[in-house]
Amino acid sequence: MKQQNYIWRTACLLTLLSIGKIQVAAQQGFSMAGLEQMKEQRIWFHSQNAAGTALDDLQNYSDVKLNFQNTSGNFSRPQEGEGERSVGVSSEGFLNLKDAYVWGAFSFSQENKTDAGYNASITDPFRGMPYYVADAYKSSWRNQYYDLKFRAATPLYWGKLAFGLEGGYQASLAAKQRDPRVDTRFYILKLIPGICYAINSHHRLGVNFSYASIKEDSQMANSDSYTDQDYYELFGLGVAVKGIGSGRTTNYYGNQFGGSMQYNYAATNLNLLLEGTYSIKAETAEVSYSTPRKIGSVKDQLGKVAMTLYTKGEKLVHHIKLDASYRMIDGIQYINQRDNTESQTGWMQMYSNVRSTYETKAATLHYSLIRNRGNEYNWRVEALAYYENQKDKYILPYSVKSHENIYMELCGKKNFVLSDKLMKRLLVTVRGGYNKNLSGCYQYGGSHADYLTVTQMETLDANYLMSDYWKLGAAAVYSQQLKQESKTQVFAQVGFDYVKAEDFDFSHRSYLSVSIGCNF
Repeated sequence: MKQQNYIWRTACLLTLLSIGKIQVAAQQGFSMAGLEQMKEQRIWFHSQNAAGTALDDLQNYSDVKLNFQNTSGNFSRPQEGEGERSVGVSSEGFLNLKDAYVWGAFSFSQENKTDAGYNASITDPFRGMPYYVADAYKSSWRNQYYDLKFRAATPLYWGKLAFGLEGGYQASLAAKQRDPRVDTRFYILKLIPGICYAINSHHRLGVNFSYASIKEDSQMANSDSYTDQDYYELFGLGVAVKGIGSGRTTNYYGNQFGGSMQYNYAATNLNLLLEGTYSIKAETAEVSYSTPRKIGSVKDQLGKVAMTLYTKGEKLVHHIKLDASYRMIDGIQYINQRDNTESQTGWMQMYSNVRSTYETKAATLHYSLIRNRGNEYNWRVEALAYYENQKDKYILPYSVKSHENIYMELCGKKNFVLSDKLMKRLLVTVRGGYNKNLSGCYQYGGSHADYLTVTQMETLDANYLMSDYWKLGAAAVYSQQLKQESKTQVFAQVGFDYVKAEDFDFSHRSYLSVSIGCNF
């Protein structure tokens, strides 16, 4: 609780200080469409190298938002829950200090989940850690999420060389509301230093390195100490060991290392950025703090290549984003033996090997055609294509779960001018998409095919991943200046998305979001 209060106070102080400074330094106000376009044109900001900030648009801005979201419907993964409701606050800002460039962001959200199942020990069961605990009962969850980020960069020294640093701290508190209950606390701390070198006015190179420390503390217990509960210790793809009682205490810890390289070509009306990224994470799950026993580790490797192209004409802008990624996770299990000698040193590790693998290939193509209007856009049309191929295997006993999907989406946005007085705008968005499953299966080859981890958890998850569905959505944002002479814009936004499943026993999933705020 002390850590939670410290994070909250620090985040609020940084947010208030940044808003005050940026408001003084602001040179012009942005409509919502103008702010969106300005951020999009900051091509280096979307890379992992903060040192390239000096090569982007250097206008100051800040925004603060209060957010509400309500999600409902049974078309979800089993651990997500049939209902989610969250409220939060977020802030973001950029400050040009001439001899340095600083960007920061903070967000906090309180999330209430209902009818979430098959998870009793981990905040996010989808983060690539297969060694957690599931139970038989759906439950509510009360979660809190904190996210602090910053970027700092120098100008180009001698017109050639810039240095940058990106950092982030994410923390979450999650509590399951039904026995076996869990109180879990997760954090990740990241640091990403980088260098950018300008060969000439057109060609630039960049390189950066990254380090992250990961920790999660999960403690299970029963509020009713007279009634033991069933639970399942998971090893992947339905393979589990059944237990009864109050659960276990699990300590997750790990480190991640990585790096990226960038190439940027910039001309008057064209900006191109190529980036290649690689990272490797090693994370271990241990049971108990007093006599720790390793149950599993993951070796998580991710490689990614990305291209961003921005061409700007007198009337039309073309924006293309293309990326492809490959992720490979090895699940390592341990055989331990209790030391029963006189020394009583605890658990001894006898053997370890890779027992499961998780492979994901993905690619995204996003194209936008934008009609200019001053420092904002009049309208834009977007097309999105996303491909994913995932194949997970448990080696012995052999089990497999896979899916191959392609998702296509079209989106249109129109920025209506309601009045030039107070810069009144209405930004309307409509979108529609369709997901097509190309292939997929779930086959369990173990000796406990009757466990609910097989018959329910993994089967339901595979059905979700192999479902075809339609997605329709719309959003509207009204914004205007606070006063005629003010640079401050206030806005109110509402959005709604509806997803209709076509397969299995799924029905739908709906998302309602509302936010109010201001930007400087």
